[in-house]
Amino acid sequence: MSSLLILPYFHGTIDIRECREALTSIGDFLVRNHTKTVDTKFDECPAILTIAIPVDQSSEKELVGLTVIALTLWIRFDKSFESEIRENILRDTDPEPLAGVKADIRTGILVAFWIIIGFSIANVIIGFVGVVGAFIRSRYLLAPYLLSMIILFLLEIAVGITALVKRKSIRRTVKEYVFDSFNMNSQPDISAFSFRYNCCGADNLTNLNCFAGQPTCSSAVWDRLDFTMMIFGICMLVIVVLQAFTALITVPVVIERKREVSY
Repeated sequence: MSSLLILPYFHGTIDIRECREALTSIGDFLVRNHTKTVDTKFDECPAILTIAIPVDQSSEKELVGLTVIALTLWIRFDKSFESEIRENILRDTDPEPLAGVKADIRTGILVAFWIIIGFSIANVIIGFVGVVGAFIRSRYLLAPYLLSMIILFLLEIAVGITALVKRKSIRRTVKEYVFDSFNMNSQPDISAFSFRYNCCGADNLTNLNCFAGQPTCSSAVWDRLDFTMMIFGICMLVIVVLQAFTALITVPVVIERKREVSY
């Protein structure tokens, strides 16, 4: 509905009858509260129609945020998810330097977990404010909503840039973990790598038991992690684009509402 309703706003070809029909399709609440406005002031109609877009986009933001929270909590607390590797990383009885590498990995996972949870909760709260503000056409809610969207947008871009900058450091840590596991003959870690990634050996270590063409565990583990981060980055990029689109749509609503208050 909302994608159709926004077209008259951009083209400026809607008449009073079409405006009333559109308002009726949005809901009885808007009809009751804005019929008089439409009859007396035609410029109000496009602004009313744009309300449908922020409401829909904010609702989607809430759903996306709740979905990410649910998935993150599931991965974090479901002990059956990657159980072998999880147990190995959480084990703190290994000798150095393997114990130090695992400690760095645990810290990185914990930081990433709270960053994702924090952004998801912020998306849910901001989305709820956007829904309420768009529904009641309150400039005092839509303006903070727009400001919060811009701040969150900039923070997400900053996190994305930081992840790209830290990519080489993450790669080095992962390869050190695999190398130290094989170099120190940590059988639980080696068995988990071989079973999970169908790999053998580590970079810069000779292993005569590996088959020709079989990837090293250093490459296999990093390739899987790199692919996962790429998919996550694409999903975050889509969310950021939707946030920018929602913010741009909210601007004319806030301006129109400010114009109404000044009359």
